[in-house]
This record gives sequence, structure tokens and C-alpha cells, in this order.
Amino acid sequence: MTVFHPRPQRGKLIFPGTPFGKSVLGAPMLFFRAADAGPDTGLIIAGTHGDETAGVVALSCALRTLGAKPPRHHLVLAVNPDGCQLGLRANANGVDLNRNFPTGNWRPMDTLYRWTSASEARDVALSPGTAPGSEPETRALCGLIAQLKPAWVVSFHEPLACIEQQARSPLALWLAERLSLPLVDSVGYATPGSFGSWCEEQSLPCITAELPAVSADAATTDYLDALVDLLRYRV
Repeated sequence: MTVFHPRPQRGKLIFPGTPFGKSVLGAPMLFFRAADAGPDTGLIIAGTHGDETAGVVALSCALRTLGAKPPRHHLVLAVNPDGCQLGLRANANGVDLNRNFPTGNWRPMDTLYRWTSASEARDVALSPGTAPGSEPETRALCGLIAQLKPAWVVSFHEPLACIEQQARSPLALWLAERLSLPLVDSVGYATPGSFGSWCEEQSLPCITAELPAVSADAATTDYLDALVDLLRYRV
């Protein structure tokens, strides 16, 4: 039986974060190490885009809800600590980290995104970087994955309200059911230089979990139990 941390004691993270790199501005990039890591241990990441904070906060709340034993899977709450601090989608260099991975489909042209989820046009430009893997955050995450060798990765984003994985693995099906989100083969537009493309080239199963356009408060209210279960997920 799992003993959860009492609610009055969930104000701080009791598990120490391990540095694995630094951001452009020198902020530490931290991961929370899994307990008893083995061949089925995965990696869960969030905060690749600094304006997508619901997943960051809800996953932090899930981690703080666990008892004294660390999660079964590794966790990175903020791939882009500068963007999370500054409220930017990009990192401090203005680079969309999800277009900066060293993939065969990386492209040098700017990437466009919507100002808000209600905007009709993708008309706000960000750089994909000066070269594939040009950003310290990108290189640090690639290095962490080489070190940890996770069995799978779940990458949290917002606000498309879907679970995306063409392979439709048991974990993807489970996530779609637990988060009450549709499972799709594609987000519907090209993503050159994306983390998902990089994972595919590494033969690393990757699931993109796109939360809807919700506040951090609503995400924690709606998804806390599911995220706690994800941190403890067994195949």
C-alpha cells in the first residue's frame, strides 16, 4: 500500500534534484532520479516551452504527493528553466528548443507559433537555433538520456489536448484513458528538429502528452491522480 505525503507537508520537494546541465543564463537543469531504476524505467519531461506551465506545476504536485520513496521513473520538471522563469516559449536565446534537436529533418528557417491557443494564425517567429543542437539545454537533455538510457519518454506540452504516438503503445493507451484525452498519430503539422523526431532516430519510444489549455490549478485538480500513477507506472 502506497502512503502518500499528507497534504500539509506537500509544500516542498523532499527528493533532491540532480543537476545535469545549465541553461543559457546559468540556471541548473535538474532531474529527479527514479528509485530502483531498471530496464523498464522511463523518463518524464515537461517545461520544454516556458509558456506551458500547467504540466510543470501538476507534475511537481504529483511528485510532492508521493510518500518517502522516490518515483519509479526519472523526471525533469523544466527542460527550459530560463523560459519558465521569463515566461518565454523559447529559451533565453529566443530558440524554440523543440526545433533545435540534432535530427535529420532539422531546418534553419524560423518556426512559427500561436500567440495564444485562441489565436487563428501561427505568426510569432522563433529561431530553431544556429545549428542542430546549438543550445545548452538541448545538449544537456540529449546527454542525460544517453546516461540514463530510459525505456521510454513521456514529454508534456500544452494546449492541443491529445496524446500523440503513432505506435500506440500500452503506455500511450493508458495515458489517453487516464487523462481522458484522444490518442492521435500526429499533432497535424510538421515538427522538424523536434524532440520526438530525435527520439525516433534514437529508436527511443516517445509519447507526447498535450494537455488542454488549462491553468496549473485546473491541471492539478483534474490530473493529479493520473500523474501520481504515471510516476509509479508499471508495465
